[in-house]
Amino acid sequence: MTSHKPGDIYFGEYVRFSTSDKKVGAALAGPDNAVGDIGTIEFVLDDSKRQVAWLKNPYGQLVGFLNNHDSYNAAVMAAKGWELHYVLSFTAYSEEPEPGEYWGQVALIAFAPRYAEEFNVFLKAFAKAAGDGSRPDPKLSNDSIVSVLANPAEWKPSSKIKIPRGGGRTAILKDHRSVHDSMLDAARSKKVGCYIVSWAFILAVVTLVVWALHKFGLF
Repeated sequence: MTSHKPGDIYFGEYVRFSTSDKKVGAALAGPDNAVGDIGTIEFVLDDSKRQVAWLKNPYGQLVGFLNNHDSYNAAVMAAKGWELHYVLSFTAYSEEPEPGEYWGQVALIAFAPRYAEEFNVFLKAFAKAAGDGSRPDPKLSNDSIVSVLANPAEWKPSSKIKIPRGGGRTAILKDHRSVHDSMLDAARSKKVGCYIVSWAFILAVVTLVVWALHKFGLF
């Protein structure tokens, strides 16, 4: 298969996003923003008439925005007609600078539309790996791109990227997909059986814990 330069048909990189206020930022801790979720990019003009790239989650909510540099890069790729997506990697809260900030990183992924079918399969595999907490590297080499185009379903993450440390006192809120997130996935996809089984498992665990505490005379 013909070799491709990554910049010709694909872009992948972790970028930081910020939130407009604490109310919006706090929504990142909710069920509508799970690690591994795939969202889209929406451009909004700021007061200086610059295009700011906002993250739109799968439920149509704008949850964060990129800085000027990353927004410009995203706008250039959008102007070329590329598909733009993000995969939520982690969310965090830093107490500094005051009055505190909710933020995080996403894998910004874009690709030429003529390879949309192959890269969308890759995107789902990447998102699954991100949800597992492995934090795969979104950058692809020439050889990796050739492999993805040949058989995207066979893609496996080859390297991991560490979560960067935030300034000041920082707490990581989410860095993987939780059991609760998976249960909601099942419910939203109408897999009622999986949803019931998940709840039954949790209730069984709770019952076992209560029984063990009672047996040891703790209540």
